[in-house]
Amino acid sequence: MNDQTGKDQSSGIAYGFGRHRGLLVDRNGIEEIVYGRVLLYLEKPDTDLIRGLAPRLSGVIVEEPVTPYAPEARALWSLPVPVLTGVRVDDSWLGHEVIVDFDAATTAPPPSAAAELRLHAEVSHLAEAHEAGHLADGWSPLRAEDLRALPASERAELWRFFAESGRPLPAAASFGRRGVRVLLADAIDHFRTLVGESPDHNPLVVLPMVSVRAEIAAFAAATGARWRLGLDIATPAAALGVADLVDDCHLLHVSTGDLAQHILVWDRTVRNDLLLPPDRLPHVVTQLVEWSASVAAARSIPCRVAVDLRPSHQLHEQLIAAGVREISCPAPLIRHWRHLLDRAH
Repeated sequence: MNDQTGKDQSSGIAYGFGRHRGLLVDRNGIEEIVYGRVLLYLEKPDTDLIRGLAPRLSGVIVEEPVTPYAPEARALWSLPVPVLTGVRVDDSWLGHEVIVDFDAATTAPPPSAAAELRLHAEVSHLAEAHEAGHLADGWSPLRAEDLRALPASERAELWRFFAESGRPLPAAASFGRRGVRVLLADAIDHFRTLVGESPDHNPLVVLPMVSVRAEIAAFAAATGARWRLGLDIATPAAALGVADLVDDCHLLHVSTGDLAQHILVWDRTVRNDLLLPPDRLPHVVTQLVEWSASVAAARSIPCRVAVDLRPSHQLHEQLIAAGVREISCPAPLIRHWRHLLDRAH
């Protein structure tokens, strides 16, 4: 592909904004398209085709230039996905991920994944899934209380979206906000119904607020040990004793917000930049994150760190230094993290 630089922007004319990435395919590769992860390459603008495929596209590259004065320009502006015209693509780039900056009218290969963070979107409803769909690498565990709040029809549509997204299905659900400390029969029955809606034949269930192995054993006994289990590390006790909790664990999810709250014992609604800096993790939280990540790596267990803070280069470097390679964040932050990661390389 011709990698256009800022010095040669005249050869690309953009109809759209933002930075988008995806698998580059042409008309012959349309059958490979997965939801929101594809950049479509066309020799000539075909607005009908683009509009029909729009829900599955992150952007379009058109070889033939379309000037802002051409009759086709208005139709391109009206499309729901951005279009970059006047860019010729080498066949060797088809089938590979590329990045298109529609603001600068440039294209580039994605950065090396050697020390890059993989981004998992936290979603509570379908609109958030759509918002992060073309930028997220995966999905964070769903929360049971969020699923229960949705109409049955939207839950079914949400699972359908996940199944067609081209990423692994998210953990079926996280069992309530209080973990496994209260195992009422009705709660278990309702939870079993929610998990049963997942299209995953071997669903993963994440247990939050776990601090001792007995809680994991109690949940497994109450549910007949029917699901794969993951753990949400949200208390200092769990973080310090994580090595004793992860036997038969399939996912370690570290919640930095909860850790900060329980360690520093400060009202998160009251500003205190000394205890809870807005642009980085508190040092003691970073130490527990690093310990959890090292245990997960030693046991070959996937580890994700949930971060709600504003994406920044300092936070990125802090996470990488702690051995973190996968993070979870709210869906609206995914595009900001993606922008930061793309700019950093």
